[in-house]
Amino acid sequence: MAHEQLDAAVGNFNTLEEYRRYLTGLSRFRAAMDESLESVVWPNGWSWRPTAVARSLDSDAIDLNLPAKRQTSYDIDLADDSVLLGALYVLEGSTLGARVLRQRAAALGLDQAFGARHLAVMSKDIAQWQSFLILLDESPDFDIDRAAASANSVFALALQCFESEFLVVQ
Repeated sequence: MAHEQLDAAVGNFNTLEEYRRYLTGLSRFRAAMDESLESVVWPNGWSWRPTAVARSLDSDAIDLNLPAKRQTSYDIDLADDSVLLGALYVLEGSTLGARVLRQRAAALGLDQAFGARHLAVMSKDIAQWQSFLILLDESPDFDIDRAAASANSVFALALQCFESEFLVVQ
């Protein structure tokens, strides 16, 4: 249900104005999540790291003359491995959808050099997703309930970022 709501909020961006709205929402969301991930103490043995896109989104926003994003933060404790994996599932899973979104952006004249850098970064390597799934499968003491709750919280944050002009810090 949360995934469908988020897809609806993202929309199809058939126009440049719809794309700009999408970019604004995604910038808010990824700035908050990428900032949270910067402070994570990665578990021993994890050589895999998530795809960060906040900087690419900043460049895309500049291309499209969007105002500077508001400072965002989200208080999410990612110290628990299962909680971290649940959050990462949402973030890395979005890379699969980025392939479709990249085609939509291209139809608007946007690409890896102008306005859609973040989509190029997100969709460049399917092996990243596959590597994450291996990490998920091999994670000891994985608690599916904690991971699912975390994923739902991250979906809720993303939806809030797309539907609201302001991000409420929790």
